[in-house]
Amino acid sequence: MKLAHIATAVAATAALTGAAITPAAAQTDRAATGHPYTCSNQGGGPNHTVNCSGLITVNNVLNNTTVNIGNINVLSGTQLNDLQVSLANVADNNVNAPITVQLAALETTVVNTYLTKFGITVLPVSVGVCAAGICV
Repeated sequence: MKLAHIATAVAATAALTGAAITPAAAQTDRAATGHPYTCSNQGGGPNHTVNCSGLITVNNVLNNTTVNIGNINVLSGTQLNDLQVSLANVADNNVNAPITVQLAALETTVVNTYLTKFGITVLPVSVGVCAAGICV
């Protein structure tokens, strides 16, 4: 009887642990299959930038969307991944909005991600977001 209780507790713990891990995995998978972004560090010192590229809008209409964040610290691989996921999620959420609204949402996402996830303050003026010759 005691072994049955232990087995039940272990099974319940495994189920709860799996459920806790699933949302993060789903978020990463969504970014990989929806509107993915790729971010990388460029340069160093005071001229360092983080450059991201990806797409917004359905049917890849704006598939050369670029996000450039200037004069910011070099990001770790985990931070670059977090930024990519944040950009992909906002691109997925705004696909039917006007282009300028979508670009502004990407800019806001960068500012918020830097502040809330990295503890780094970035001013919107340091974030350039462009697609189809339109920039915010």
